[in-house]
Amino acid sequence: MRFLFLLLFAVMLCNPQVVAAWVSPHPLEWEQEAPAALIPFPQKVEWKEGTVSVPGAAGWMLRGDVEKTDAINIAWDGILKDCSGKSRNILAVTLEKTQDGLPAEAQEQGYRLSVTPDGVLIRAASDAGFFYGLQTLRQLAVNGRPLRCCEITDWPAFRYRGYLQDCGRNFRKIERLKKELDLAAQLKVNLFHWHLTDNPGWRVQCKSYPKLNDPKYRTRDFNDTYSYAQIREVVEYARKRHITVIPELDMPGHSKYFNKAFGFAMHSPEGMKIIGELLDEFCKEIPAEMCPIIHFGADEVRIPNAVQFVNFVVEKLKSHGRQAVQWASRRDLGKHPDSIGQRWLDGADVASVSLTNLKGRTFDSIIGYTNVYEPALMVRRYFFMRPCAAGKGDELRLGTIMGIWPDGRVEHKELIPATCNMWPAMCAMVERSWQGGEADGDAFPTDMPAPDTEANKAYSLFQKRAAAIRKTIFADEPFPVWPETEVNWTVVAPVGKGQVEATREAVLKGELAGLATRPAHGASLYFRTREGSGCIGLFPKGRPGQTLWAITTIQAKKDGKKKFMIGFDAPERSNRRYTGLPAKPGDWDVAGSRIWVNGKEIRNPHRYKYAGQRSSGNAWQFDNPPLEPEELWWLLDPVELPLVKGKNTIVIEHPLVSWHQAWQVSLIPVKTGAWPQ
Repeated sequence: MRFLFLLLFAVMLCNPQVVAAWVSPHPLEWEQEAPAALIPFPQKVEWKEGTVSVPGAAGWMLRGDVEKTDAINIAWDGILKDCSGKSRNILAVTLEKTQDGLPAEAQEQGYRLSVTPDGVLIRAASDAGFFYGLQTLRQLAVNGRPLRCCEITDWPAFRYRGYLQDCGRNFRKIERLKKELDLAAQLKVNLFHWHLTDNPGWRVQCKSYPKLNDPKYRTRDFNDTYSYAQIREVVEYARKRHITVIPELDMPGHSKYFNKAFGFAMHSPEGMKIIGELLDEFCKEIPAEMCPIIHFGADEVRIPNAVQFVNFVVEKLKSHGRQAVQWASRRDLGKHPDSIGQRWLDGADVASVSLTNLKGRTFDSIIGYTNVYEPALMVRRYFFMRPCAAGKGDELRLGTIMGIWPDGRVEHKELIPATCNMWPAMCAMVERSWQGGEADGDAFPTDMPAPDTEANKAYSLFQKRAAAIRKTIFADEPFPVWPETEVNWTVVAPVGKGQVEATREAVLKGELAGLATRPAHGASLYFRTREGSGCIGLFPKGRPGQTLWAITTIQAKKDGKKKFMIGFDAPERSNRRYTGLPAKPGDWDVAGSRIWVNGKEIRNPHRYKYAGQRSSGNAWQFDNPPLEPEELWWLLDPVELPLVKGKNTIVIEHPLVSWHQAWQVSLIPVKTGAWPQ
């Protein structure tokens, strides 16, 4: 979906003057002193002297006059499930309903958590506050570690922190969606945007027009439909975890199944009559108290009766007591004044999400889609972003929704979180949406800040927290990102074909004085993103036919082989656009990239089933074959490089050969006990 997001991404990443002043919204000392990994990190923390021993599950006691709601019981059960303490003491956790000590902006979802030698006290003014306080306690007590005495006062900067799953194109089973809701709730995510219909099919049970569930009108997942009972089950499951479900019934675009089934379009008089009945049925089956917000798409389509159509749908939803949401870019139908707009792309839309020109209540999905680019780039993007281009939310700036759009047909659906980097990106998204922060770091994804900056230090600390969370909350989930701030480079600027051999010779000899070079930081380097994204990166004017070199040094304590994740062109998961798999054994990529370690060339040990195949061609041909795991380098095994004791020089030569190519390099040392190998 959302191809023009790339254009907006390009514009938003090009403001180095603002980037230079980036500061963390909280003192980094708070993180450095933290006894456990907390994501999102709290707004205010005071670490105190002393610890409290953690008992086994039988020693935990929940007290207080607060009603033990479903949410509180679920959070409490999670603490007991994770607890592995050995102490025989009794640890009392007392819940107290009060507004005292909470700032006005913290009343809806905030809490205070106090750990003293006498036990734990959680104060909140709402059930959500108690739920989030218990989630923080769960992270503090993980693995049975002693609780550090502390005083935490915490609340979200933005009201909503959400994620989207596209189940219209690629059906996901109910059990899997519920597991994802469980995990997201532990990160204080509170919104699930459920994209239920798209060109391949209407995935919602249809009683008034059963033909919409007929496999012959579908192009994928032919027999997969969510019954109304299942939809209610997911909505209720989410509600108990303080997650609001926003179902999306995409109309009038993204509806090829409708045209096939009825022989006319949704925006025709006959079509509008039918969608009115479909909305009546959906709202009857899924009552307003369960689902107060409904998204009706309205994206990527042009129709002659746009105003009439939008008014009809919004008024229909209002008649059922629903708040309408619609996509809101220049390629979509005009937004109704009563709709919440969900911004997603288009360079000219930057002004519409600025601090001064925002019109109407807004969800921000401009921040990015997890199916775009290589994983580390998107984690950086979410960490340094400003949701709704603001430091905190208000009545217009509602929060952010992270999009997961593997648009093409997915063969291995269990790998969607891995291929689309769902969990690391969610950690970064919720960190910034909860913490907020006035500093604008939009340029950092393609140009990592220097090691001596606060931005680099903050990102390094976040990566350490995420590495720890990966081994606890996400122990059974794919988490394809590795700590990368320790790697620094000298990059030799691109040269044309006639200069490649001479430049290569100078680079391998270490004779860089006569070459144009620049420093770069981070294990993943982005020289120029593919055409259509604005061609942004360290060398945005790079063109096919040019070659550059990246040089780094790695220290080794002894002779031997060390594991690295190594990658080049990363296909977009929405449209599989990239250069394809290398044809010859030993080649690193189609472009002809080469790697030397201490002057000796290293060949690629991976062997590919589809060698020499799988290039994208036309990026938006949806009947292209689905992506295979071997096409995504972060799903492969690490490569062992031979190192000697002391300093090792690694040189990577990387040509640009196609506008479809993402001109990028990743060379990530995999440490023992670090993120997954």
